[in-house]
Amino acid sequence: MKILLIVNNSPWGSTLGLTALRFSRAMISEGMLLSAVFFREDGVYHALQGRVTDAGTPPTSEAWQEVGRSSGARLLLCSSSSQRRLEIAPGGEFREAGLAEMMELMAASDRVVTF
Repeated sequence: MKILLIVNNSPWGSTLGLTALRFSRAMISEGMLLSAVFFREDGVYHALQGRVTDAGTPPTSEAWQEVGRSSGARLLLCSSSSQRRLEIAPGGEFREAGLAEMMELMAASDRVVTF
């Protein structure tokens, strides 16, 4: 089963971003195919590297990059959300993508899960 994951919330605005991270790890451990993770709205903040974290919020950029490397999933940042919210270009495994690419991924996926 091919799954597209969409993350809309920031790492610190709610627990949904961390829930999405745990969900993606569980999918991978069960052998499911995570085709991509599309970060939109405040979800693009998951790509920020080197930010200060607390005990309840792990360094999400590094954690998502590990998910991408271990599963082969693309880590995509909504280009308009990224350009409005991030002053620096994302690093590592993250790259910008438009909504047209997200729609193509949705059409090619068996399931779309949004957090």
